[in-house]
Amino acid sequence: MFAGGLGLGAYHGGAFEALTSVSPHIDWVTGSSAGAITAALIAGCPIPDRLANLRGYWHAPAAPAVTRSPSRHLSAWLSSINTRLLGHTGFFHPRLPLPSFPFTGLYDLGPTRERLQRLIDFGRVNNGELRISICATDLESGDAVLFDSSSERIEMDHILASCGFLPEFGPVQVAGRWLGDGGFSLNAPFDPVLEAPASLRLYVVDLYARDGNVPDGLEAAAERKSDLTFGNQTFQRLRHALEARQLRAELQGRDRNDRIYLLSYRPGREEAGPEKSFDLSEAAMAQRWRAGFLDMQHAGSVALRNGICSVRRGSQRFSAPESA
Repeated sequence: MFAGGLGLGAYHGGAFEALTSVSPHIDWVTGSSAGAITAALIAGCPIPDRLANLRGYWHAPAAPAVTRSPSRHLSAWLSSINTRLLGHTGFFHPRLPLPSFPFTGLYDLGPTRERLQRLIDFGRVNNGELRISICATDLESGDAVLFDSSSERIEMDHILASCGFLPEFGPVQVAGRWLGDGGFSLNAPFDPVLEAPASLRLYVVDLYARDGNVPDGLEAAAERKSDLTFGNQTFQRLRHALEARQLRAELQGRDRNDRIYLLSYRPGREEAGPEKSFDLSEAAMAQRWRAGFLDMQHAGSVALRNGICSVRRGSQRFSAPESA
């Protein structure tokens, strides 16, 4: 399960690389926003090409050179500001003049659409080989809208609707409804997976960590605000959904062995604080990819039964007891 977070999505790729090196068979991928893109890139190509597809989209070099220095922090901010002003080749560009009605966003996702058309085989996405679920949000009702390849055909508009993070990116009309970013309702759309009757091994790959340091300045405070907003949404919903799932199993007399791992990207001070998701430089993408790879490797060393393992390298903390 891949959560949203724009350029932080390179973390998905590293986590997926580490996972497939030890467990190549995957039954189901879900995602919102950037996570919807990652899920479609995986489902929409042959198994041997999945990592190359992800690297190609997220611009992540195969051998990243990780640098941590004050100059890297400045470079990250300059990269983010440049993206805000001019967009980024292959992702989006500014709309000029600004649109009025219907509102179509500050940026045009046309470059993303063109690249995804080249990278994703929608026939393969919908052939049933790998189940995929994508979440968007109905902008009128506020309801989550889930598209699932087991019951309907997934198309490009479903992916772009899931990426409609207002006001940067505009909504998309699908079947008469104006849909926006899945992160407005289910940034981590694990809900349909938890309805499955069988025991699960579920990896929730989040891009915002709910736990972190107390802010020591304005930049850190603004960054912590966004991390708490999305990270807490994911964790609290996951905890309550798992409790409900386990209660249903008890009432039905079922014995499940669910293993659920929550991975969250934890940036260092070299990132551009609250604007880190707009740093689309190769240095940033490589760093996030490597972090995802190492976190998933660490998750693979943890034995877990019927609980949530919140993965953090260096100190393993369990967010729910085995009996939960």
